[in-house]
Amino acid sequence: MRPEARIPRFHWMPPSALAEKGALVLSRRGVEHGAVRRAGVASPVPNARAHWDASQPLYLPKALTALPQFSGEIRRTRSLFERAQSNRLDFQAEVWRRLEGSAAWVPAGAAVDLADDREIEKVFADETRGGRTTARDLWAKLSWIAREPNDESLRVRFSFGSEFHDDWHGNRSHAAAADRFAQAVFPECGLITDNAPLTDLLSHLVRRSIRLSERIAFANAPGGGARFHHDHETEQRGVVFGQLAGKTAWLALPKRALAEAVSDTARGPLARSLSSTARALRMLDRHDVPALDRLLNGNPRLTQALVDRRALYVLSAGDVLLLPSHGPDDVAWHSVFALGARPSLAHSYGLFAAR
Repeated sequence: MRPEARIPRFHWMPPSALAEKGALVLSRRGVEHGAVRRAGVASPVPNARAHWDASQPLYLPKALTALPQFSGEIRRTRSLFERAQSNRLDFQAEVWRRLEGSAAWVPAGAAVDLADDREIEKVFADETRGGRTTARDLWAKLSWIAREPNDESLRVRFSFGSEFHDDWHGNRSHAAAADRFAQAVFPECGLITDNAPLTDLLSHLVRRSIRLSERIAFANAPGGGARFHHDHETEQRGVVFGQLAGKTAWLALPKRALAEAVSDTARGPLARSLSSTARALRMLDRHDVPALDRLLNGNPRLTQALVDRRALYVLSAGDVLLLPSHGPDDVAWHSVFALGARPSLAHSYGLFAAR
């Protein structure tokens, strides 16, 4: 039985209500966006594929049904991230401890890109089968999510080849090897990849068999998270985000709906630049408008407008959020708030057609 998508409803409260008992505080890197309280029961999505085709996120509560079977792996990975946050982790040594006893993986070195101020370390591996090297330059990259020193959120991304040249676009066999590398280092990948009801739903949405690649493990730290962005990439049909431990809150909605909300909410000179949804749609593609950035990522008024539009999702352990991507203007934009007093753990995978 496929997991059922639902639409939650929340009530927004201003920053002055942050201390209200039972409220979830939306705060990121020192900016208070207000607080929210759940308002009523989440209603089912009548037609998941129509919802997906309209670039609407799909929230699947408790879709990761095998969560208890991976409790040990989840504890071990949370420990990895916590040691990294306190500078007590030898990432390369940790990767090879996890792969100890497997002949499939051969160490191929480690490096740090000094031009990337967020990168901590990139560990390389080659895959072998039957004594023959089948894939080279696979890697696991540990890095900070944000550049701000007060955000200790981390991630580990798995891929291969040159990041600068986007090699991952062009070699499906190496992409599959990078996926196997991710699953060997983080066995809890199986919560998503071996979840037949979930993968059946993904195939139904994409209308063909699927693969889950460009895998990332996230540890969103208290007060951290991600600013508004999208994940549109060539051939990528969307993103699958599974919450494994802790909680995160998401503002997620189609780009066109976000453009409309931004146009309605802007004030002053910015409002004149965003005088229509069409103009706002184009402005969202720019990265040189500080006033728009402040509106998107630091304005409680916009947060309230998006909560009122039912664009807020709170993910607890076992929940999944699907973010569709059909094109540059038909993609789910999203931002993330870490909740709770301890870093959470989640996995995020790109969704691709298998052939």
